[in-house]
Amino acid sequence: MVALEWTNHDVDGLLVREVRDPAVIEEQGRIVLVPGSLHGWWAFERWMPMFAESGWTALAMSLPNHTGSRALADAEYLARTPEDYATDVLTVLDHAAPPAVLLGHSMGGLVAQLVAERHPLAALVLVSSVGPGQLGPMRSTSYPTDRPVTITREEAREQWFQHISEADLDTVMARLSPESPTVVNDYSAGTIYIDTGSIHCPVLVVGPEKDHTPVHDTRSVASLYGVNPVLVPDVGHDLMLEDAGLPTASTITHWLDGHARR
Repeated sequence: MVALEWTNHDVDGLLVREVRDPAVIEEQGRIVLVPGSLHGWWAFERWMPMFAESGWTALAMSLPNHTGSRALADAEYLARTPEDYATDVLTVLDHAAPPAVLLGHSMGGLVAQLVAERHPLAALVLVSSVGPGQLGPMRSTSYPTDRPVTITREEAREQWFQHISEADLDTVMARLSPESPTVVNDYSAGTIYIDTGSIHCPVLVVGPEKDHTPVHDTRSVASLYGVNPVLVPDVGHDLMLEDAGLPTASTITHWLDGHARR
């Protein structure tokens, strides 16, 4: 068996972790993976080999001030917006060589929708995604804007996971990065609207049957795009990091094989 090839790229100060299977004769395409709040490229570490073995070169990125990517000055980072993150993703998409599939998780899903409004994609995959402003606000209160947003161990366990070992939770907590409060406030307030009619690529919407975070219901996001949701049982919001969520990567690649535009 030929080992998978893992490569790190520095794309304008952004860490992009790539994995491909050299045994694959013809690449199916490239899939750029955008993590959610506080997460880095590693959120997709368990899915990436499954994408690669199915012929999809996976490129998982970390946004600024997250694992391995450039650090911004405090004032600049505190004022960072989802639109700024969309600009970062567009930079990585240019590196990936279009047309690529764009997959976003949670906050990364909303960022991916902002990108899809203005950039041609082979397909758009939304996982446990924040919905656009059309679906209303997620929270009625805002975070203070003078310090980054963090999460406690118990909050992470209760909100993000259905089943996770203590050791795996230790690993997740050690990898988290404090998030820009402006980013969180902007996507939580329901003020970021998406022109869904300008997104012309196929769209797949995936999420847990029951999400314990305040993100919009997977069914509502899917309905907005006129597609049927893929609901995964017995997993939490971070289904990529749970054993029961691993088969979802194969579900996604099977869908891509039939729907992604080459």
